[in-house]
Amino acid sequence: MNTPSHSILNLAILGRAQQPMMTWPILMGSWLPDAALFGFYGWAKLANIPEATIWRETYYEPIWQDIFAVGNSIPLALIGLGVFAWQQRLRIAVMFASMLLHHLEDLPLHHDDAHRHFWPLSDYRFVSPISYWDSNHWAIYGAFAELVLTLLATAILLRRVQSSWGKGLLIIINVIYVFGYYSFYLRSNL
Repeated sequence: MNTPSHSILNLAILGRAQQPMMTWPILMGSWLPDAALFGFYGWAKLANIPEATIWRETYYEPIWQDIFAVGNSIPLALIGLGVFAWQQRLRIAVMFASMLLHHLEDLPLHHDDAHRHFWPLSDYRFVSPISYWDSNHWAIYGAFAELVLTLLATAILLRRVQSSWGKGLLIIINVIYVFGYYSFYLRSNL
């Protein structure tokens, strides 16, 4: 899934209007699993690696896959959630809950780029038949499912969010997603 979708879904699932102090931990947890990916991409661009090489070769190098495994580990997220819930440090526990949701949201939508979600217990990768981006693996349906879930979660959040800035940001993200889905999947298939 795209990282903004994780944020919107996690806010709709974990957020409560009466607990706005949990917004930032939820947002952090929704972005942290992808933080290494953003760092990787920035490094690759600074190293002048061609775009096609970044995603076809460099991304799959063992060192990068090891780094990505740490941030996408369900066992590590569960440990963090358990430790901080036990210590009653709820904001940090919520951040780990958001990370866990991120991992669970990724599982059904990654094919060739599937993460090692069970690291360090296992190097197993759940290779879904559906991708959120790869047209060779039903991305028209995977991206559509992501779009629908994001729109539904946005409808929930628009009733909770108080600020005009927050509502505007949600609307902008959804407009970009709808336009992107049309541009990448529908227009090319018409």
